[in-house]
Amino acid sequence: MGEQTGAPAPDTASSPPRLTVGGLVSGGRYELLEPCGGVAGQSFWKARDRRLGRFVALTFVDPLPGEQPPGSATGVLDRTVALTTVYADGLARVLDVIRGRAGGIVVSEWIPGRSLAAAVAEPDPDSAVGAVWGLADAATRAEEVGLTLGLDSPDRIRLTEDGRAVLAFPGVRDGADARSDVRGLGATLYALLTGAWPLPLPEGSDLYEPTDGRPGPARRDDDDEVLDPTVAGTGVAPESAVLAMRSLDGSSVSSAATVRAMVTDRVGGPRRAAPGASSRVAYPADAAATGWTSGEWSSAEWSSAEAGPEPAPYSEPDPEVQKRRWQIMAGTGAAAVVVIALLFTWMLGGFGGTRNDTPLSQQLDAIERAAQASRASQTAEPAADDPAAGDTGDEAEEATPTTPVSVSTVTTWQPSSSNGVAENSADAPNVVDGDRSTSWSSDAYRSQIGDGPSAYKPGIGLMLALDGEQEVRRVVLRSGDDGVRFEVRSAPGASPASLDETTRLGAGTVRDGSATVTIDDPRESGYVLVWITRLGTSGAQSYEATISEVELTR
Repeated sequence: MGEQTGAPAPDTASSPPRLTVGGLVSGGRYELLEPCGGVAGQSFWKARDRRLGRFVALTFVDPLPGEQPPGSATGVLDRTVALTTVYADGLARVLDVIRGRAGGIVVSEWIPGRSLAAAVAEPDPDSAVGAVWGLADAATRAEEVGLTLGLDSPDRIRLTEDGRAVLAFPGVRDGADARSDVRGLGATLYALLTGAWPLPLPEGSDLYEPTDGRPGPARRDDDDEVLDPTVAGTGVAPESAVLAMRSLDGSSVSSAATVRAMVTDRVGGPRRAAPGASSRVAYPADAAATGWTSGEWSSAEWSSAEAGPEPAPYSEPDPEVQKRRWQIMAGTGAAAVVVIALLFTWMLGGFGGTRNDTPLSQQLDAIERAAQASRASQTAEPAADDPAAGDTGDEAEEATPTTPVSVSTVTTWQPSSSNGVAENSADAPNVVDGDRSTSWSSDAYRSQIGDGPSAYKPGIGLMLALDGEQEVRRVVLRSGDDGVRFEVRSAPGASPASLDETTRLGAGTVRDGSATVTIDDPRESGYVLVWITRLGTSGAQSYEATISEVELTR
């Protein structure tokens, strides 16, 4: 991939692609900003997407030295594309894979924060174990579906601003397997504990020099074995050292799930710093409370850990505490019975004296549609006691928006403070092309978006640039995904810094293939944002939204 310094002989090593800071690739779309390292056949770069105005991570994939194009590059690209089915905080999302005759480019979201080399320049053993939880979770999820992450180089790892280790430059090489991922997890933890990398660097690493350098090699004893972290580092807890060393040698840890279970046992799951707080991962001070003991673990203990952590021993609660709990439960239960009885009576028509066999969900949908129709009729029809009720003219015409609002461009938008990046902007113009057979789709998520505790991001935006500043009085959104919720907002420009810079005009929910939002207080603006706050259910533990058309009228 990229221009070579010369045509290599079949059995001689070739030079890496001639990529330079400020260079443009992929037809000028991406501007190279800084080199981040690489391995044989792969080069890692931070770049700027000039079309969407965002940072991205690029992994250039080329045939290995001596191969005829595309050689092994095709396998790397195929295995990396497969990782798009894995959703985890410890894995950067692959945005695009650009294939060429001789290789390709993997485009991933940029992970703000620090390279692993910069992070371990000042090791912090207290936060090290918690930092690898997300990475272990990503490796576990990949392993569950028969995939591997390819954790082979320190250049691939970055730490987020709140201290989480993430695979930032995915590119799965041939030979990567679940055991190598476990070793990579152990190596990452060892580096965070001691500041040194304990494994040999992958072949070809010397051809690529990261901007931040790399962690130095770990010190070894007289038998050429890597020194224990408690000896090589300062202030390293024995329990943390055990996890790192057992993961590195592969003798007692056979899967990423075991590593994740041990990390969970140590820190209680993923910990993230609050906004504005220290970038260190929160870490319990009392290791004994988690069930870990000082010193070495036996192989039997590590094997049993693969089935999950042992539950805490049961202790009988204080009698007075138990009494108060029963009183609270009894009071709450009584209130719940009353509420359920009232609701059940209402459902059976007890208050109205009639029976209704329609399912409750359909009744609620009908009530919502009736309310929307009532609000629309109140907007469209003048009140009976209005002196101007019989008037006809411009005011009556304005009550029912019918004039289409022309849209010049559509892109996807994501606040800079939000997780993730704008999604599938190339397909965004499909929502205003007048053809319902074309559409734009969000990415698929394991958890629902919004403000819930498991939400990856608060929403997904479609930014519509109008032909000049106009008032929009009605928005019709068409989608085959019922349950999609969205807000209509006016925006001051194409790229507001945050959602707070936009103004909410209305909201809707897709039912039976469409949703209509009537805007009571329209604002003149050159940009309208459709802000999706809830996705449709596309399968078991899968959420996404497909929008075929967005129609604006005034």
